[in-house]
Amino acid sequence: MEKRGLSTEEAVLLQQQFGLNQLPAPSPTPWWRRLLQQFNNSLIFILSIAAIFSAALGHWVDSGIIVAVILINTMLGFIQENRAEQAVAALQSYLMEYSLVLRDGHWQKLPSANLLPGDWVRIENGERIAADLHIREAHQLQVDESLLTGESVPVDKQPINDNELGVLHAGTMVSRGSGVGEVFAIGGATSIGHIQKLLAQTKAGKSPLLIGINQLSRWLGLGVFLLAIIASLIAWTHGDSLEFAILAAISLAVAIIPEGLPAVISISLALGVQRMAQRGSIIRQLPAVETLGAVTVICTDKTGTLTENRMAVEDLRLTQNDPESLHRALENMLLCNDAEISDDGQGSGDPLEQALIRYAHGEDGALIHYQKRNPRLDTRPFDHESPYMATLHADRIAIKGAPEFVLQHCFQELDQTVGFWEGVISEMANLGLRTIALAEADISRWSSLDQGGWRWLGVVALLDPPRQAVPAAIAACRGAGIRVIMVTGDHPRTAATIARQIGLVDAGSVRVVDHGQWLAASPAERQQLAREVNVFARVQPTDKLELVKTLQDEGEIVAMTGDGVNDAPALRRAQIGVAMGLSGSTVAREAAAMILADDDFAHIACAVAEGRHIYNNIQHTALFMLPTNFAQGMVIFLAVIFRMILPITPLQILWINTVTAITLALVFAFMGADKALMQQLPRPIAQPLLPGTLWIRITLMTLFLVMMVFAIFKTGIAFYDVVHARTLAVNGLMAMEGAVLLAMYGSWRNDRGDWILIISLVVMILLQALFSQLPFLQLVFQTTSLSLNDIGIIFLTALLAWLAARLIMHPLQTFTLKS
Repeated sequence: MEKRGLSTEEAVLLQQQFGLNQLPAPSPTPWWRRLLQQFNNSLIFILSIAAIFSAALGHWVDSGIIVAVILINTMLGFIQENRAEQAVAALQSYLMEYSLVLRDGHWQKLPSANLLPGDWVRIENGERIAADLHIREAHQLQVDESLLTGESVPVDKQPINDNELGVLHAGTMVSRGSGVGEVFAIGGATSIGHIQKLLAQTKAGKSPLLIGINQLSRWLGLGVFLLAIIASLIAWTHGDSLEFAILAAISLAVAIIPEGLPAVISISLALGVQRMAQRGSIIRQLPAVETLGAVTVICTDKTGTLTENRMAVEDLRLTQNDPESLHRALENMLLCNDAEISDDGQGSGDPLEQALIRYAHGEDGALIHYQKRNPRLDTRPFDHESPYMATLHADRIAIKGAPEFVLQHCFQELDQTVGFWEGVISEMANLGLRTIALAEADISRWSSLDQGGWRWLGVVALLDPPRQAVPAAIAACRGAGIRVIMVTGDHPRTAATIARQIGLVDAGSVRVVDHGQWLAASPAERQQLAREVNVFARVQPTDKLELVKTLQDEGEIVAMTGDGVNDAPALRRAQIGVAMGLSGSTVAREAAAMILADDDFAHIACAVAEGRHIYNNIQHTALFMLPTNFAQGMVIFLAVIFRMILPITPLQILWINTVTAITLALVFAFMGADKALMQQLPRPIAQPLLPGTLWIRITLMTLFLVMMVFAIFKTGIAFYDVVHARTLAVNGLMAMEGAVLLAMYGSWRNDRGDWILIISLVVMILLQALFSQLPFLQLVFQTTSLSLNDIGIIFLTALLAWLAARLIMHPLQTFTLKS
């Protein structure tokens, strides 16, 4: 066939029409927009208004401190998100960088981005195809399309003749042979490009944590706004000035809002990201690691995720069970083979042929160099009309091929009946194994090989084996109340076999739903299948997407793992998509919120535990911070209503909140995991960050703190002036916070969290000492030095708070996750 290709002039014109051979890249979010997104929070919005009003009234110190707190909190989240995105940007693209292209009548190496429709491209073993091609020449060409279709077995390819076998898809890998193809689609017009368009139309799922935090923020924001309005109106009706009424409203807002909570949440998530990175998992979005803790269903691809994406010999049946027959079969595997295994164990060529070599070497170490010692003299390649391969050697003809075909050519030489071997082959196929027959013939038959007269050696059964750690990971997910569903493009029998081997289903019959059954099912039937079936085979990209949607409609929180381009829409739709870093496509990684750098499914179970750990720590943080902030707000509110002297000034409240945010509140971000978390069921999807039982605790603790603050302040007024009484009240409140922290932390965990607890308490005590004793801070915050008697009162207050917190706030776990 004449190879025409394009000329340089034609390429220039076509490139103006079609552009570069690149998938449309998502527009990166500018840094300034990511920074502004950190302010998209109702609590931060209210604090910003408070800062503006404070500045307008001339209270520049108050306004400055509020602004500083806001900036510190938002910058923490901005920095952590940037770090996660930079880690993902380091992953390399999976498309070829260069291709061998026929231009101006001769072959030349050009960037793959410059490929155009009409270009002729030469493809070789081991290359990744850079555009959609029509095959013009094929020499024993086989292509691994698992990245696109999920099929683990390479597909034989032939020159174009109006069928799918004559098409090569961008992103797939040549596993054997060579060929020449003509480009007919590039960039977004390729099969990968069409899936990316489907991906762009798919709406991403929302993190349960973000939903919970947003709900909490809205309710807190509404509550703060209403109380601030009520307090300012009451102050005004009592005859106070408008400025005082506004300051009362600002004070109430500053007191109630836990401005440090967003920062602590970001830090908790960032620490989880770092711990996951140490285990080989890259988190693209901070809430992703927490979302895994809420997952109820994991939909996982099979090829390369549950399995190793390489063939391995599972069984070998011979005509005679003796060493001689085994030796001849092993020699045959090596002789009739185009693959190669290097000294360092790396293989090239057809994965099936690599598996035969590895098996032969493993059974007999003396055969490692057998191929070199017995060079082939001639070859008959595999083709679909005669589905076998034969190689001619000095002492024999080695043959392997489709069992039914080889069996027919060995009939006259068999000791056993054809029916017996047909039963063996059928038994292997029913187990989902791929079968290859082995035979040999005398060298005199080479010219008339198709006429038969072969000697049957036996049949080999192969399987893409499961990853070693997968069964334990699936068992861990089951123990945590998480259902695992296999979603694969492989044959139903293969999927069923793997499902049994990894413990996804119990031994015995396995119910498998294929593409046709899913497509024919009504919406109600699909819901039933999604509830009952754990293995889906022969699925299409749209099937995966529809399965995720169906599960979500059933109230499930879905994680979707995968590595292929065909997985990308489902990865985007799921609440969390988990892509493979080594074998995964660029499109899949861009769609996912989490990437497993080493493709190890076993890390999913670790991520679930980490997610629950993070959520538990964030819940502890909120439960610790809210009573303190509510107590401060109620102190202001009650003082305004009853026209009392404020026990704590607005500026002192800002000090308390800042010290709490940078010391005590951080403890729970570092707190070690509760070992019982993975023995509990996933929390309900509708459960808020703080369920009703926790609000009862918050209310009781708030009332206790309010009473104690007024008691301390009244004691100070009885013996000292207002400045001294307020200093005593502030220090008493901080001491009670430290005591509540100790009570909620519980027993020592012998990890980093214990040291953070000690350091935080020490730093808090030192800061409070400076707050009371340092002249500059005394001037800014209107404080004074404390006596030994004052310290005794503070210590007694802390002891009472510890006892109250032990009764009210500990333990947290019994009121949250257990079902």
